Amino acid sequence: MSFFKTTIHLQGSSKSLSLKLPDWMFRVFFAVRKVIIVGLLLLFIQAGLLYTYQHFLGKAIQQRASLDNELQSLQTHLSSLNQNIDSLFEEEDLVYAKFGLTVADRNSRELGTGGIIDPALQLVRSTSPTLELADALQEKSNQLANKILMNLGSFASVNNYIQKQHSNWQSIPSIAPTRGRYVSPFGSRRHPITGVVRMHKGIDVANDRWTPIFASADGVVQRAQFSSSLGNFVAIDHGNGYETKYGHMQAYMVKPGQFVKRYQIIGYMGNTGLSAGPHLHYEVWMNGNAVNPVQYILPNDHAIE
Repeated sequence: MSFFKTTIHLQGSSKSLSLKLPDWMFRVFFAVRKVIIVGLLLLFIQAGLLYTYQHFLGKAIQQRASLDNELQSLQTHLSSLNQNIDSLFEEEDLVYAKFGLTVADRNSRELGTGGIIDPALQLVRSTSPTLELADALQEKSNQLANKILMNLGSFASVNNYIQKQHSNWQSIPSIAPTRGRYVSPFGSRRHPITGVVRMHKGIDVANDRWTPIFASADGVVQRAQFSSSLGNFVAIDHGNGYETKYGHMQAYMVKPGQFVKRYQIIGYMGNTGLSAGPHLHYEVWMNGNAVNPVQYILPNDHAIE
């Protein structure tokens, strides 16, 4: 066995101490020193990694909390949006009912977006509240998108129906054809010229000669001619069984086959035909029967639009 000899001199003394140590002790000492250095180095590395992990973990927790808050806010917003859409559906039902249309089935509006979910993905979602909430929000947003698309389709149907009805309404007589005094009502009366008692199929409105006469609804001029009884007169076909006649004109300004709009001037008041003075004889016919024109004159110049 090899030994190392070392001498230790004591300060202030002439004595000295000699020690003989085996060489394996020095090898053990250096090995232990290396182990300690490596251990300290590993300890510092571990401390750095732990600090970095804690730092990023804190950031991840903050980001997740922020994401949770955003998802909760989005959920609140979607719930509010869902309530607004439900209110729109209620208004839509009222519109449908008002026009006599079939109200849509509410259950068909609650459309889901189903499908088979992968078990592994379902397990991940069940272990993560954030992913579960995000998935629920995705489902809710898809339902809202389906509701909105259905709502747009429904309103498009209502709009088409209203457009068709609007065209029909424009063809319904609903305004006074001229200005003046109502001098003779609808019904049985004695004719002021012939003295014969017979049915008066219209009303008479008196005013000055050349007072404008208007079409009371959209339509096509069927006749514009002179008659021995009505003088210069115009007959307009409005469709849907409606027809109007305007008699005793001073002059008419339209011709057969011409399309006219409501409020369009078709002639001027006069005293032609069997007439006792300047006035307009106005008739409204429905499905071949003369009806009281007063029922087709809205007050205050309103019109069916």
